[in-house]
Amino acid sequence: MRADMFKVIVERPRWASRHAPAVKLKKDRNVARKFVGHKRHAWEEAPYTKSLSENLAPLKRYLNKQRGRRWDDVFSEICQSLDTGSTVKMHVREHVEDFIMVRVRVDRQGTWLGQHKWRGAQPLDSWWPDLYVDPDDGIIKETNALRSALGLPGRHAFVRVCTCYPQGPFADFKRLCETSILIKRKGLWFHCELDRDPKCGAPHLRFELIEKQWETHERWKVVKMAQLSSKALKRHGLHNCGGDM
Repeated sequence: MRADMFKVIVERPRWASRHAPAVKLKKDRNVARKFVGHKRHAWEEAPYTKSLSENLAPLKRYLNKQRGRRWDDVFSEICQSLDTGSTVKMHVREHVEDFIMVRVRVDRQGTWLGQHKWRGAQPLDSWWPDLYVDPDDGIIKETNALRSALGLPGRHAFVRVCTCYPQGPFADFKRLCETSILIKRKGLWFHCELDRDPKCGAPHLRFELIEKQWETHERWKVVKMAQLSSKALKRHGLHNCGGDM
């Protein structure tokens, strides 16, 4: 692993830092106001709050190149570059398990289970990253190869099946699975990742996302929100437009 991996990943502007519309007092909701500061304007008008915008592609490429190696050796290399003496480096290490399922076991019924950092134990027929650590030999292997050996559909086929999740009569809301949501804000489609299954119907979940009620309770949180790329829009059969919501 390159020594400056943590710099490559974290040194970019925070996402949503410039997504508030231009300050136009004539369009201000408070007609009596003669002045509004930039922070208050962004807080009131931006459709979402600031969040980190790490460039995780270098970390993903590094892990993909380690297929066939022992996880213990790879993790030792990661620890050499990302030690525990730096908060930023520790933050980068937290993203490693986004791309590889490290804690894997097989229960007495022969079911493969992976311990997700947010969702707990997840069977192989649910969402797993592209890579996993074999519990027998500790080698990094491809998840799709394991799915194929067990007669399960590939990961991408699983994603396509998830698009059939009950949606409800909404043109601005699409639920991919329990914790993956597509929602339209001000004419633009965004992908939201939740930290757990909210265990509620589509109407209630849509309302809480639009009204940002998840910021005021502890039942579940939005851990990631990103605007869909043109390729993702085409894959889901969606399109952006102005003037909505």
